[in-house]
Amino acid sequence: MQWYELLIDELDSDRIYSHKELTDILQQKRPDLALSTYHWSISSLVRDGKLYRNGYDAYVRADGKKKTEYWPEYSDIAKKLIDLISEKYPLVEFTIFETVSMNDFLNHLIAQNTVFVQVEKDCSLFVFRFLQEKGFDNLLYKPRGEDYDLYWAKNCIVVTNMISEAPLRNDAPHVITLEKMLVDMYADKLISTTYSKAEYPDVIEQADSRYCLDKTRMLRYARRRNRENDIKVFLEGGSENAIA
Repeated sequence: MQWYELLIDELDSDRIYSHKELTDILQQKRPDLALSTYHWSISSLVRDGKLYRNGYDAYVRADGKKKTEYWPEYSDIAKKLIDLISEKYPLVEFTIFETVSMNDFLNHLIAQNTVFVQVEKDCSLFVFRFLQEKGFDNLLYKPRGEDYDLYWAKNCIVVTNMISEAPLRNDAPHVITLEKMLVDMYADKLISTTYSKAEYPDVIEQADSRYCLDKTRMLRYARRRNRENDIKVFLEGGSENAIA
């Protein structure tokens, strides 16, 4: 047993602890260590399933807790898009990625939302034209980075091609899966600019500790996006040299 694992025995099972509170307890046990060691120890306890992240700066003992399936809290505009597109094109594969959904894992929260409508390649332009006809404002189609920066506006809707073999839900194919969301956060050139990629290792840690995460499925999709090796490093708890 590692010395820092003794922390678990001192925690109340029905209480939420902040990161500082946990650090203070560890520091009392081993006051001779660097602050970074305490941070690393807490991360290790989370990865080993002994601590559970219950939101931003909130930790509880993991006794008896079961991971749940991730479901994003979509905005009204995202729900409307799903209803309209699925009714007009019932056989077309598409999914919705909202940038504010990432706030479930980020320390620096995203204030302004962008809705990415990811559509199978041969149909994305038809969906874009359909949304134009429906009168949606702030629509962009497959923008380059400079166009995205120039024309972005509040509640912007970005229609892009969906990478083939993306991991989709059987029961709700237009609601993004956690595996797809995490890979797109890292691999998509536009989405990755909407938050600080320095937070990505912690995003992976939180997602894995709080929700059911199919790592095999995630790596298969990362391979499709040419990011398998990088994502594998993060899943194994490392981050050095992985963040571009």
